[in-house]
Amino acid sequence: MGTGLDYHIIDADSHLSEDLNRVQELTDARYREFAPKMLPQGPSEVFVIGGKYLPQPPGMTWGETISPGGFRKTPRTPTKYADGDVVGFDPKARLEMMDDHGVFGSVIFPSQGLFAGAIPEPKMAGAVCRGVNRYMAEFCSEDPTRLWNMATVPVSDVDIAIAEAKYAVKELGAVGIFSPSGVHGPHPIYHAYYDPFFDSIAELDVPYCAHTGAAVFAPKGLAVERFDGAFPPYHMTTHVCEAMITSVGIITYGVIDKRPELKVGFFEAGAGWAPFWVSRMQDNYHDMGWMMPELKRDPLETFKNNCLVTVEAEEAILEATLEYFDGNSVAWTSDVPHFDCENEGRPDELVENTMLSQEAKKSLLHENAIEFFGLKIPKLNS
Repeated sequence: MGTGLDYHIIDADSHLSEDLNRVQELTDARYREFAPKMLPQGPSEVFVIGGKYLPQPPGMTWGETISPGGFRKTPRTPTKYADGDVVGFDPKARLEMMDDHGVFGSVIFPSQGLFAGAIPEPKMAGAVCRGVNRYMAEFCSEDPTRLWNMATVPVSDVDIAIAEAKYAVKELGAVGIFSPSGVHGPHPIYHAYYDPFFDSIAELDVPYCAHTGAAVFAPKGLAVERFDGAFPPYHMTTHVCEAMITSVGIITYGVIDKRPELKVGFFEAGAGWAPFWVSRMQDNYHDMGWMMPELKRDPLETFKNNCLVTVEAEEAILEATLEYFDGNSVAWTSDVPHFDCENEGRPDELVENTMLSQEAKKSLLHENAIEFFGLKIPKLNS
């Protein structure tokens, strides 16, 4: 695909699909049995991580979850996890797809490894995160100038989280650190317990991202108890609501104000919620700021300067969202190879969107992701 643009398109949030046998090999032997795996259960599969079982939601197969449009196809084809779309498993196929889509580079998160940071036993969690992070780096080593690995850390123990973050950035070349949204440690991520962790992230000069994906360890968490056994309403609720809660905690508890250089992302939740939510934070800041002594700046200023949300091509009110943040704080995500990625992860709709100015498109498709992750990008055709 020729984009006709004078800049490289950057995908701020895509995924790989782990070769689970290889992840186990890369996990320290003592904890190898707790690494993510699929177990056959009749015609379906059970996902296991950290000794916790997650059966397939009714009517769903794991291979469909890692195949673009997996649930939209008619007729649907039940698919084993290992038979999901090849672009999730093979970095060469991923690069070929990116070339076809006109995408220069992708920031890559795991899929089944999204759950690793929520394992409640600290040493086990650290070991499983290490195996996932090694796999992420191995996948991206196919072309580290275009594939950038994110790293997950266990939130059950702040010291182990710090050690894993340092290892991932310094030894594995991770461009950022993430943990699953929601409360999976002894406290919410914005609690003072995690101050040493955020100090380390700031010193490492990489962003921190909250990325949804850990319901297996929070059966009574947000949305699960309200939509027990009903995947669609759970899926549409938990992603956005967890991002909203985490963002208000990160900002009002002063996590960023204590470290003005820290970048924080709230991923896989879309962007349309952000203007309303930041505006609501502003109202409370102006009315009751004296009750929030850790909050030193207007939340809108903090969000525009330090925060990033990701958006797919078809999101409603995208133009208004970009305008509210002065073109900052929003970057494009393909979400490849997950079932709900739009237009097979192509950026065409944004490139051709006549409602967006050329300046807004460049911010959305190029500048904001580069600035947030500190990516080194060559000039086009150089």
